[in-house]
Amino acid sequence: MTLVSAACHPIKSLCGLRQNWRLKVKVVRKWNMSSVVSPDDPFALEMLFVDEEGGRIEATVQKHLMHKFTNSIVEGQVYKITRFGILRNGGKFRASGHDFKIIFNSNTQVIACPGIDIPFLGLALTKTSDIKKTKGFSNYLLDFMGIVTAISEETKLNKEGRVTRLMSIELVDEMGEIRCAIFGNMVDTVKGYLTEPRCGLPVMIIQLAKVNVYKGQVGIQNVMNASKIWWNPDIPQAMEFKNGLAVHEIESDLAVSLIPQKPRPVSLREEFLEMYPKKSVGELNQLLEQGSFIILGTIAEILDDSLWWYMACTCMKSITYEPGFPFCTGCNLPVYDITPRYKIKVAVTDGEDITHLIMFDSECCFLLDKSCYDLSEEGKVNGCSGYPQEIMDFVGKELLYRVEINEDAMLAYDGCIKVKKLCSDSSIISEYKERVDDETPLKLKYAPLFTKIEDAPGNSCVLELSPQSNSLLTDAEFTPTSCGESSSADEYKKDLGKRPLQEPPECPPINLKRIKVQGIKIEDN
Repeated sequence: MTLVSAACHPIKSLCGLRQNWRLKVKVVRKWNMSSVVSPDDPFALEMLFVDEEGGRIEATVQKHLMHKFTNSIVEGQVYKITRFGILRNGGKFRASGHDFKIIFNSNTQVIACPGIDIPFLGLALTKTSDIKKTKGFSNYLLDFMGIVTAISEETKLNKEGRVTRLMSIELVDEMGEIRCAIFGNMVDTVKGYLTEPRCGLPVMIIQLAKVNVYKGQVGIQNVMNASKIWWNPDIPQAMEFKNGLAVHEIESDLAVSLIPQKPRPVSLREEFLEMYPKKSVGELNQLLEQGSFIILGTIAEILDDSLWWYMACTCMKSITYEPGFPFCTGCNLPVYDITPRYKIKVAVTDGEDITHLIMFDSECCFLLDKSCYDLSEEGKVNGCSGYPQEIMDFVGKELLYRVEINEDAMLAYDGCIKVKKLCSDSSIISEYKERVDDETPLKLKYAPLFTKIEDAPGNSCVLELSPQSNSLLTDAEFTPTSCGESSSADEYKKDLGKRPLQEPPECPPINLKRIKVQGIKIEDN
């Protein structure tokens, strides 16, 4: 039986239990994987396939085979494919939700199917509400469709000597609004769409976008080479979407507005004092929600249960050697450009509780003002083994930490919480302490017992507070817990209610010998 005539399997059936899989698929996306450092030197070819049942799966062609398949596979065409391998679908940004991904090898056969079309674009549209539920943590690329309500002018970002072009687009669907950041050459694509004549607000679809967090707000952005944009596409999904906007009272006949060209940059003070919730170390340890938080603490110990560095791909993710060659766990591909990066675990305390944090390259470079490579080379010259003294000198440093609570990451880091940014500015730390003191509510306190209880003339009594109680209680109110023994054998108990401290409490009009006060409970009214 030939490949052309053999029956094909649906994508959803692929698993690791057999080898002779046969697929008939449409190539809905095809892109080169490359690093930001070497964008013109791709290390893999990635593709997204869709079959006649709408199933999606990602495929990878490694660098040494790209010459064989790059020009023979065309985006938008249908092919029959066999003799390929499959791996578990892993990595930071997965193009499909399938449990597996396809790996081409030297024996993989690809046969074109001219005249055959699979009427799917391979879209799996996600709503705004579902994106925001991720809180910025997702291992999957997503597709999104929305009305364009505002666009910023082009700006340029300079990061580590590399200039990146940027535009921001505000998109709205029936579930809300979300910001989409467009980087790199895709800026030209958007600017080209803006020159076209249009009536009302356009519909935009972005395919294979990733979730991000900017200024504490969850949004999306394009992925270099992978993402694709449709502008007012003539497809049924877009027509249904725009026709349904009136039901949700969304106006689509307006003009696109302009987002201010250059938003005011966020200062270090704003980032650490205004943008994120403040937590004590104890509160951080008990948090069940994911997100970013600010804590203040002093490094009490360097946790030397592992190496202080790791070998990383250009994407900053760690590499393994399987089988025998460097393999990136983030890209899920072999890599050829590796660099040592910092990875240091520390115990941090605020004087009451302690937590374990993990700091990576940018945070450690901030503290050391030295790259991991340079520090490791100095260690070789000096014959240093173990942790360098520069790292051990972290102990005793008081810092503000912006940390990220992510359950999956904490499992990967042996329970340590990831540090996203550090602040060592003494003025910001001082202001943080003042704000925390001001924002901390009055807690339940118990005053010491009265130091003196004596009878007074008539049916009254005098209670004398201890000096400590007097210092704690100013214009407060108290509730004696009970009234005690009378001159007879009968006991009399009565709730006296709340009474001002300035006036001696009145006892019931009976011959009391004494009043027993167990303590005073103070509440913030």
